[in-house]
Amino acid sequence: MKGMIQREMLRLPRGQRKVAEYVMRRPHEVAVCSGQELGDRTGTSESTVIRFSYNMGYTGYPAMQKAIREELYLPESSFSQYQEEKLAIGEESRLYEKVMEQDLKSISETARQIDPHDMEIAVRELATAKNVSVLGLRASYPAANWLKLMLGIVRDDVSVMRPQAEDLVQEVCRLNEHSVVVVISFHRYLRETLLITELAKKKGAFVIGISDSPMAPVSAHCDLVFAIQSPGLTTIDKAAPLFSFMNALVASIAVKNPAEVRKRQELVRELDSGFYFLEGFEA
Repeated sequence: MKGMIQREMLRLPRGQRKVAEYVMRRPHEVAVCSGQELGDRTGTSESTVIRFSYNMGYTGYPAMQKAIREELYLPESSFSQYQEEKLAIGEESRLYEKVMEQDLKSISETARQIDPHDMEIAVRELATAKNVSVLGLRASYPAANWLKLMLGIVRDDVSVMRPQAEDLVQEVCRLNEHSVVVVISFHRYLRETLLITELAKKKGAFVIGISDSPMAPVSAHCDLVFAIQSPGLTTIDKAAPLFSFMNALVASIAVKNPAEVRKRQELVRELDSGFYFLEGFEA
């Protein structure tokens, strides 16, 4: 819904723009408040809220509110659901090919939904920040660790946040207005991720969210949110478009600062003493 509102924003009357901005900033409140309450909170009226709902393509405010709730409160996903979905397409041969075709569609849809302006801002902030921290818990941790490693190739001072470590408080305390935090948060949403993200925002950090919806709970504390598209709800289904998106982020930063990246690579080559890699090995 956020993308739809952004596309229509400039066409809306002034009063409806106020409603639109409130819906994007505080979808959780809109999901539970009445049309009259939303009108009061936006300094407009219930009739303005209803007209805004019509302009968004809904039959009225209750229908729009229902759509917001569905985006915010997705049904619980599990590996059993993932397995059932794959069994459904696995009745035919060449399952691997069909799964990979689904991944291709998810990557294409994710790319299509990206706002170029938001991407430009994200790349600029990641390239120029004094320090970057990446947060992803449980199933999202491998992706967070991969992004930390890849960002470390194109810039200095990148870390991955580990809530189980005793130095997490120190990690949060060092954040300020010169910091960027990248948060990876998918359904089922973890309270710990939301709490840490909220703390990071309060410290003044620029927060980039990567989630499954522009209205995911983490969006309340993010400056930018990128939604990863996939047919299923599990984090497993989002792996291909997620890693493709993160790859695009790293590639954009590398292209933005080619001289700095080359300098870093030369330094790594100078320090490498053959400890990590086998040179001249032939299979």
